[in-house]
Amino acid sequence: MKLLYTTLVCFFAIACNTSKNLNTKTLFVDETILCPEDGICSFNILKNKTYNIKIDEFGNSYSELLDGEKTVLKFEYKRNEIEGFQDSNYREVIYIEIDSKGLELNLTDVDLKKANVGFERYCFCRGQTGAYAISQGNLLLTNIKENEYSITLNFATDKVPHVIKIIKENFTL
Repeated sequence: MKLLYTTLVCFFAIACNTSKNLNTKTLFVDETILCPEDGICSFNILKNKTYNIKIDEFGNSYSELLDGEKTVLKFEYKRNEIEGFQDSNYREVIYIEIDSKGLELNLTDVDLKKANVGFERYCFCRGQTGAYAISQGNLLLTNIKENEYSITLNFATDKVPHVIKIIKENFTL
């Protein structure tokens, strides 16, 4: 009985320690972008642009970038294609529109529309693609030092499933 008790205690001690290490579904592509292991992520700063969500004649939504006076931050996750499967490409893009002069923001939920936060999903998944305004989450943009900023976006949408839920990035304007 004592041997059984000792074995169970050792098993749970090992299981608790390893569970901390097993919960690493994200990988740092660079210092701050959180990206799933099964893909590639990128972060781009698009100066003198504006971001809009448009609807085509069939009712499908899509993103549009136009010349403007704002800066659009674009985060993109592209899942690696699955070998042997046609149409296995999958991509998510998150857009955040900010003032070109730089500023500090702390927006929650409906206030995210002030930064025109949008999400776009591309995949071969009928009825679950398109562009969507984000109105659930928190956006924090802080000035680190002159022309250097830190952005954190935690978001969700109930319109379509999505992989990316958190973005953290430091950038220079």
